[in-house]
Amino acid sequence: MPAACHFVTFRLVDIIPKFVRDQLKVRRHDLLAQAPPDPISPSAHREQIHKTIFVEYEAFLDKQDSGVQWLKDARIASLVRSSLHFLHGKKYFLFAYCIMPNHVHALFQPLAGLETRSGEMVIGESEDARSPLSSIMHSLKSYTAHEANKLLHRKGQFWQHESYDHWVRDAAELERIVHYINANPVRALLVDDPVNWFWGSAHERYLLDGERSGWLRLRD
Repeated sequence: MPAACHFVTFRLVDIIPKFVRDQLKVRRHDLLAQAPPDPISPSAHREQIHKTIFVEYEAFLDKQDSGVQWLKDARIASLVRSSLHFLHGKKYFLFAYCIMPNHVHALFQPLAGLETRSGEMVIGESEDARSPLSSIMHSLKSYTAHEANKLLHRKGQFWQHESYDHWVRDAAELERIVHYINANPVRALLVDDPVNWFWGSAHERYLLDGERSGWLRLRD
């Protein structure tokens, strides 16, 4: 059976202050403590909470128009994009991506046998070392952090150690997530059309063949 598709969001270090992270944790705890309303199953209830917390997390990231925005530097964004493509066909199949000023979205299917997902869904960010995608995230983050620090003439942590991972459950959700990823620059008021955001799969695909879906064309 092929590995599940994963929607992963990772961000620059210290973009979200501790007090905001703590607020999201409390909100998550309070929502989980509520009984699922009929006729929603416990698993569907957890899924809804996962999406609610992620939307609030994402909204905070998109509001940060000051502070650390290293990914606005074309050299750094290009480095991250190249790394996402480099692992395509080696560790995963890349379906869509978007590189925002302070965070990155990527939707991919790990190669069969490398990564799988089992057990209960984790709601919120989780440490990369504990993630079922740990080898992929290590490959993406370690190389880009090292090279980006050289370009920026800095030292120290570049990415937050935690990432937000969502296991995609069906084809309909996969389609919704591709749209969500590509619409991020529009929601953040950076462009008026996803194809105009240079650092995203919508732009890349549009340049390739005029297709506006935002899906990348996979290699044969």
